[in-house]
Amino acid sequence: MDLNATGRMRVGWYNSNMSEELKEFVELVRRVRHDANNPITAALGHVQLLLDDPAVTNEEVRESLGIIENELRGLTQIPRQLNEI
Repeated sequence: MDLNATGRMRVGWYNSNMSEELKEFVELVRRVRHDANNPITAALGHVQLLLDDPAVTNEEVRESLGIIENELRGLTQIPRQLNEI
């Protein structure tokens, strides 16, 4: 395996030595990572804006938003983990 200084596969190795099926799988992982990260990040940003809004005073709403924020933070780990594959 041909690795660069960071331990990741170099592009030349990726292009010349992978089977077509593996190349397609790697591309799928990249697309999923990108496509999943964008809406998760957007939703997390909206929840954080609501939590920072002084007009949102209902404690049940704020608690629910906190739960949503925590769950979204957990979901942000999935694209990061896919980045390590």
